Order: sequence, then structure tokens, then C-alpha cells
Amino acid sequence: MSTEALQLVRPTGSRYETFALLLITALLISAQMWYVSTLGRQTSEEEIYAWQVSSFSSFEGADQAIYNSLFTVKDEIPYIYDDVNMFNEPGEKFHWPNLQDFQDYLLPPFYHDISWEQNGSVGWLLYEPVAEGEMQGYSMYLGTNGMLENQGSFLLTIGHVHAGFSNNNSLDIWWHPQRSIDMPESGFKDTLVRQGWQLVVPYSGDKEVKRIFGE
Repeated sequence: MSTEALQLVRPTGSRYETFALLLITALLISAQMWYVSTLGRQTSEEEIYAWQVSSFSSFEGADQAIYNSLFTVKDEIPYIYDDVNMFNEPGEKFHWPNLQDFQDYLLPPFYHDISWEQNGSVGWLLYEPVAEGEMQGYSMYLGTNGMLENQGSFLLTIGHVHAGFSNNNSLDIWWHPQRSIDMPESGFKDTLVRQGWQLVVPYSGDKEVKRIFGE
């Protein structure tokens, strides 16, 4: 009766193959980290024209809070427009939400709550350029006469074309350094620029992250 012994035979170059694999993995990770740190991040600054103002570096205090609210809710206003006109009677004119509608929807920065008071109790006015027929042109919400020192005025313009089945809206936020100012003649860019209004350029993605989390 014979006894067979089992013997484990290791590959001749296994130790060197393991070392080579670890080395290649380390090189790949290092190369990826180098690419992300040097080439994967964009640091170019957005160009700001004389008739524009940066929302990242130009506002503070109440103006910053009002802008943030406007930027957050501006895209909700067309949906509120649909809601307030949903049950119109035949022949009844469509209209953009007025200031009472915004009170009902608790919509900042229009809604009169504690935050509204802390940010200067800004008074808001609605201007609709077309009283009859298809509503085409610029509707404007003017926020002015804030009670705080060095507070500016804001203007939310809604350029809209409602014709047939077409419903196109463009919403922009403008700022004026004067605390008290009259409603502009129209919402067209050239008119607003001549009257001293500046278009607010929103944050880029990188700057928004920096604003929230710091450097």
C-alpha cells in the first residue's frame, strides 16, 4: 500500500507578477489624481459686461437674500400663471399673478412674513403691458422702496409670447443701485440699460459650491 503526498507547486514568477500588478495600479491611480487636480478643473472667470452685475460678488445682506428668493421662485411663476387662469370664464382675460396671488401662494420675496420685514419690507408692483388681445411683450415685477440703508431695487421681467398654441417665456432678474425708482418704460434690454438697470448674472456651478461650502 502506497501513500501519495500532495504538493502545491507555485508559478515561477508569481511574486514578480503580483508586484508588477500593484505597481501598475499605483501608477494608474496617480495619473488619474494628477489629471483631476491639473486638467479636470475649470478655473476660468465668466466675463461680466458693464450692463451686468455678478450675483456672486456684488450682493450682500438684504439684496443677496432677495435675489436668492427671486432666482428660486422665478420658474414657479409661469406655473402659478396657469393656476390662476385655469378657471377663467369664456372671454375673461388671462393675467399674470398679482401681488395678492403671491400672498395666497406664500411666495417669497413677495410674501409679507418676517423674512420680508427683515429684508427691508420691499414694495412690489406688477406691470402688464398689454390689456387686451394676445399677451405679448414684457410683464414686470418691480421691487423698490426698501427700508434698509444701501438697499437697491429689483426687477423681474417676463418676456412672453402667447399666440395660438405657442407659450414662450423668458425670465430675467435686473438690479438697480437706487433704493427708490419708478417702473421702467418697458422690459426691453436697451431701455433698461439706459435707465441704469443691470442684468444679474447668476452663479456658475463652481462658484455656487464655493459660496455654500467655502474655499
